[in-house]
Amino acid sequence: MAITSKGYSGTVNYADWAQLASMLGAQYSVLGVGALAASAGTGDREVKVSAGSAAGQGILDTSDAVASLTGAAVASGSRWDLVALRRDWTANDNAGESTLVLIQGSAAKAIPTREMGPGVKDDQPLWLVRFTAGQTAPQEFVDLRCWHGDGGLAAKNLMARDYLTRIGTRVWIQGITWVLGFNSSGLAAWVPDSVVVSSTQPPYVEGLGWIKAP
Repeated sequence: MAITSKGYSGTVNYADWAQLASMLGAQYSVLGVGALAASAGTGDREVKVSAGSAAGQGILDTSDAVASLTGAAVASGSRWDLVALRRDWTANDNAGESTLVLIQGSAAKAIPTREMGPGVKDDQPLWLVRFTAGQTAPQEFVDLRCWHGDGGLAAKNLMARDYLTRIGTRVWIQGITWVLGFNSSGLAAWVPDSVVVSSTQPPYVEGLGWIKAP
């Protein structure tokens, strides 16, 4: 398995720029429905990541075959690890390199601490994987991937919002378009983009949808 990257120092020609420019509207995305899909492998705590392309922080990466990652042993209970695409601008004598990594997390179902330094080292979240003590196979997968289109992003799981941090980001998830805007205190908050434009807009409850008055 090898990852070919465009966008690091000395790698961009006009054809590359045409591809990169089309992805500049999003912080992170994958290209194609099946790109970088994760599944359980046959080895002990093995995670397989399918081939495909992803873009992030000005770099376009293409993995040409299935990659294999191995989670660390779990002493007790469960642990959630992060499958991420790591971009390292300092690798290979500053020529840059992208690799798939498995970042160890904790018992909390949350994205663990990751590299967040565009231009130095940065991790694009792809999947959360739950490993359980006494089990050789991963027990659960949470899809964190997002796809970039002309009108914004699309994702499959609400947890994708946890790493999309740019104010104004729009992402469609499970039939609702979410916008990262501001709450009444002026702090960043995800709010649904309602098609109802009036003071009688019903409240929205996550997981239940629009709550209509009896």
